[in-house]
Amino acid sequence: MPTMSESSSRRPPVLFLVLDSMRTDRLALYGHDRSTTPNLDRLAERATVYENAVAPASWTLPSHSSMFTGLTPSEHGVTNGFLDTTGALRLPDGTTPLAAALRDRGYRTAGFSNNPWVGQLSGLDTGFDEFLEWNLEIGRDGGTDIHTRRDRLYSRGHSLLGHAARQPLFLLKRRFFTSNLVDRAIRWLGATDEYPDAPSFTFLNLMEAHSPYFPPKSAFRELDLPVPGPVEPRLLNTRLLAYVMEKTALTEERRERVLEYYDASLRYQDRKVGDLLAAFEARVDFDDALIVVCSDHGKTLGEYDRDGTPPHYLRDINVNVPLIVKYPGQSEGRRVDDPVELRRLYDLVRTGGARPLEADAGIDEYALVEEFVPHTGREDTEVVRWRALVGQDYKYIRNEDGDSFLVERTGVGQRERPCDASEVKQELATDLDARVADLSTGPATEDQSQTEQEFGSDVEAQLEDLGYL
Repeated sequence: MPTMSESSSRRPPVLFLVLDSMRTDRLALYGHDRSTTPNLDRLAERATVYENAVAPASWTLPSHSSMFTGLTPSEHGVTNGFLDTTGALRLPDGTTPLAAALRDRGYRTAGFSNNPWVGQLSGLDTGFDEFLEWNLEIGRDGGTDIHTRRDRLYSRGHSLLGHAARQPLFLLKRRFFTSNLVDRAIRWLGATDEYPDAPSFTFLNLMEAHSPYFPPKSAFRELDLPVPGPVEPRLLNTRLLAYVMEKTALTEERRERVLEYYDASLRYQDRKVGDLLAAFEARVDFDDALIVVCSDHGKTLGEYDRDGTPPHYLRDINVNVPLIVKYPGQSEGRRVDDPVELRRLYDLVRTGGARPLEADAGIDEYALVEEFVPHTGREDTEVVRWRALVGQDYKYIRNEDGDSFLVERTGVGQRERPCDASEVKQELATDLDARVADLSTGPATEDQSQTEQEFGSDVEAQLEDLGYL
């Protein structure tokens, strides 16, 4: 693997892939018994797999904001998304998001987002020459001819498409958008030939692992799972949305079926990821390339009481996420146990992979997570801030009222156990105090000036179906 001195001045082609809501325990490369991600498994054979990658937060908006800035949620201030809010839905002035930093280094940049939070709504499209929104709206057009005439017609009718994407018309659901985003990204990779002196930065957010789930029947067959009939997907997702909105519980039988849909969705998504990886490898010097694949957070599907304390959001099922990095010059697989924070991907990508993530693990022995609960809603409400420090064996959780918990981490996919190790708890409490004190030097503050944010009706409809409202 290259050292800092060997690669700090290089500008490798970069592929940054966020597989939204993908749980670590549903991947074979982390021990799952179903082959949900064969293409990612093959990538991992010549990349670095991080066993203890920790998301900055347990939901999309603050997590992406941290990955795109290197800041914690409390530093960049993007922590909640209420429809009536005048709070921070966008990055503060003075920050340089990842794509802008790379464009300053001479990169051609393109982003393709399956999630309405990641794009012009939040300002995370800043710095991209090309950007395609979740509903196929062409948010930024860099003139690389990656959009057909039909694509541009779709873009002009994106509001209608947003409404058509709602659950009752599930044949137009996620697969339609996922396929189009990946196809457009592949065209972008082809168009980069027009700029031989400019390296490419390609970012995608794909959401097949985020409810609702409508995977194709072929994905069930590939995993030897029962193939659903015409009515079951709609009924299952209606009940799942009621669970997400905390209106009902998931029975064990229904939960197992949801997980089968989840696995089938991962299998379909991995098929598209395989197409993307093949196109990327065909267009760039793969040995020299930097590839980052991660999830922004996991997904609770009945493992914990959604009203319990500490919140389920801070459990490993939500914050211990998959992370695969293929560094420039790397050809053999590696495993790393050290806790690493996903926000450090900002510096990793910005510097072209010059410094491995594990080299930074010693900076902070524990990874920090921040939660501002509740995350979203129609009306602004009282928010409680929680923080957690995550180590290899223990996790310390505390809220701003001083309630604190120590849990023992028991492995991927396993429920954490309450722990009474007072010396460990005191050590972690002291470390958390020190980390919080350091955060006060961040560029964003509680007095950060914000402007009122408007949600289009198509975005609001999509956020409802995703369970945010």
